[in-house]
Amino acid sequence: MAPKMAFKNCWLAMLMLPLCIACSRSPFDADVAGTITLDGSPVAPGVVIFSPMERGKNSSRGMIDAQGGYHLVTQHERGVHPGEYQVAVLVYEKGDPPGPGERAPANLPALVPEKYLDVKTSELTFDVAPGRNTIDIELTSN
Repeated sequence: MAPKMAFKNCWLAMLMLPLCIACSRSPFDADVAGTITLDGSPVAPGVVIFSPMERGKNSSRGMIDAQGGYHLVTQHERGVHPGEYQVAVLVYEKGDPPGPGERAPANLPALVPEKYLDVKTSELTFDVAPGRNTIDIELTSN
């Protein structure tokens, strides 16, 4: 009787696997990751913000690690909607990166030129296609 039960449980698990995979899919059609450099050197730690140019879509953000790497998260889930985005890079000398909806404390000096701290002045725009995207962001001091 035990072998029959084991076979039944295995068969049930195989039937349930596609349902689990479908439930765990991200609601976003694109994934963005890359590295951020300033004059060829990685910048870190900090935050990169992708703000959609199309109204009605949410901004995405990524924590910049010690090697300048990041991946984007939207509404606490990895991924973004495809489309065109304006980008800001927030990297400060010390302290924690700003939280959602917060501006960096005024007493922390930026480690990137001021123009990159705001999506409206950064002049950084990227088109995100469906699927996996590698977007390396190269900042300059000039």
